[in-house]
Order: sequence, then structure tokens, then C-alpha cells
Amino acid sequence: MDEFMPVKEAAKDRPLTRAQIQRKVSLLRLLMALITKFKKTVGKEMFLNTGAGKVRVLAYNMDSPKKLPLFVNIHGGGFVIGNAEMDDPYLTNVAENANVKILNIDYSLSPDVMFPVALNECYAVVKYAKEHSEELGIDGAKIAVGGHSAGGNLSAAICLLDAERKELGLKCVILDYPPLDVDTDPYMKPQPKGALNPKTCRAFNAAYCTKEEARNPLVSPAFATALQVESFPPTLLITAEYDSLCEEGEKFGKMLKKAGVNITHKHFEAKHGFTCFGSDVTNSNAAWQMMIDHLKLHLHDSSGKENTGCVISTHN
Repeated sequence: MDEFMPVKEAAKDRPLTRAQIQRKVSLLRLLMALITKFKKTVGKEMFLNTGAGKVRVLAYNMDSPKKLPLFVNIHGGGFVIGNAEMDDPYLTNVAENANVKILNIDYSLSPDVMFPVALNECYAVVKYAKEHSEELGIDGAKIAVGGHSAGGNLSAAICLLDAERKELGLKCVILDYPPLDVDTDPYMKPQPKGALNPKTCRAFNAAYCTKEEARNPLVSPAFATALQVESFPPTLLITAEYDSLCEEGEKFGKMLKKAGVNITHKHFEAKHGFTCFGSDVTNSNAAWQMMIDHLKLHLHDSSGKENTGCVISTHN
């Protein structure tokens, strides 16, 4: 059981300087670029002139003459690395099997920019799509958002913003092993074998926002109130057993359930990032199928609007 205990001693370390964060991020971005250098991108590159500026996206199934629902995908990477290409290998399958069109956002990364730039860009892309539904050939009344890791955080934050602004009318959301508490020191979180490196997580958190902003629900949705989350659309929450973010994800899921949100939660015996990286094909395929089924139910099947139950599965 010791491997699941928080490593509290390291929490006393001095915080990283901006220069140290930048050096760490630059190295990780270089490694990411080398990994993805020779991969062919399937999505069609587009640049949308949104209310938050010009935002690059990769688009899937946009050439279909049919007016279809839209899924907006947001990649992970701790807010500081990655790009839309990370999720590209999976999204053609999602578009075809969920019968949707997809915009895959390539938002601005930290520490080049900090909160709320990435969130504003992601929200603005969804709003742009709704306002330009005829041009894009989508059904503006049937839009879903979802993301992986940091993209899940941004997806939850979009729902919180829309609860205030009431502009998007989202039909459902997908939260795939999201970081929902950016305030708590990563060294104080559970550390199962194979979990995220707490030193790296600490650097990523500091790159994304200031310490004073970390408890803002738009940064850390775990600190949202019941009133703020009660208008969440039907939610699919995926957590991973060997992930330091699992506990905060499951607590958030319980908060949504208590607030009356239609939530389906699946707990996989897997590591963080298993849907997009690694060799865990069985769990990855099962998780992607759940995402496809969630989109089909709430973007196509009218019975999804009547489903107010909560399904929690503790084992895959």
C-alpha cells in the first residue's frame, strides 16, 4: 500500500522559476516534435477567426454534404505540450462511427500564454461553430465537447462558462482522465505505480496559471459549487486506476451526481493517457467506444435527453 501514499516530503521543495519551467517545457516539446515528426495528419487544417483570435483546428468529416452534429475535441498535454495532431489517429473513427463532424482544437500553450487564453480560445471555437453552423454544415443545436487530460479540464471549464453565459447549449461532454484540481501540490496527491511525475506536474501547473488563480473553478473545476455544476450537460467521465488524478476525478463525478447531472463514469485499470498513448489496446478501444456511444446517444438518439440516471463502473 505504500506506493499509493502521497510523497509529502518533496512538497517542501522551492517552487520552480519561470526560466526553469521554460527550459523543462522546451525539452518536452522537442521530444514531442520528434515523436510526431513523421506521422501523417488526416484532419483538414483550418483557421477560424473567433472572438478570441485566429485559432487553428483540424477538421474531420466536414466535406460530408449532410448537416450533422458537431463534436469539438481538445487534446491533452498538461496545458504546455502537445497539439491537435496527438488525437488525429482516433478522430476519423469517431467521426464515422458517431456520425458527427469534428473540430479538433490546437489551442495556445503555456507558459507562452497563461490562463485564461487557452480556455478562451476553446470556448470561442465552440461559439464560432454554433454561430457559423450553416457555413460549416453542422446542426448548431447539437454540439458536444470533450477532451483528454488537460483537454478534459478545458472541457469542464467550458461547461462552467456556459452555465454563466448560456450561449452554447451543449448536448454532452466527455472528460477523459482530467486534472480537476490544479491547486493541490502534485506531491500531495496519490502516487500509484506508473503515475504522472509530480515534479513535471508541478511545473505544468505553474506554467498554466498563478498560484492565486489555481482555486478558480475555471482552472480547477473541483472547486466549483453544486450550483455551478448542476447545469452540466450529460457527462462521460473516464478515470484510470494508476493515475494521480483518479481521486479528484472520482470526487468530481460524485459531485456531479449529487447535483443531479446525468453522468456515466467508467474506471479503467489503466495508466494516465491510456486512450492516446501506450500499448493498452484493450482498454483504449473500450474507452473510445464509450466516447462514440456517448456522442451517438446524446447527439442523435432523442431518448438520451430523458436519461437522468448515473452509471458508475469500478472495473473494466
